[in-house]
Amino acid sequence: MGQSFAYAPPKLSQQTLDVLCHELLDASEFMADEQILSVADALHETLRNRRQLRCKVHQRVEERLCSGAITPFPF
Repeated sequence: MGQSFAYAPPKLSQQTLDVLCHELLDASEFMADEQILSVADALHETLRNRRQLRCKVHQRVEERLCSGAITPFPF
């Protein structure tokens, strides 16, 4: 897997995440395989888009730092 560039802490508490996962697993009992795969695909696409955006931001910052456009510590 690639490097992750997380700039902010999760907005969902671990307890809330656990409840959500439990509810999703309960709901999956009533879902067709295609519906479960659709949910998984949507989550995977969201993750892919976030990682792509983070990578672009990181690359832009690196380019600007290397070009001297931004000084890391402007004190």
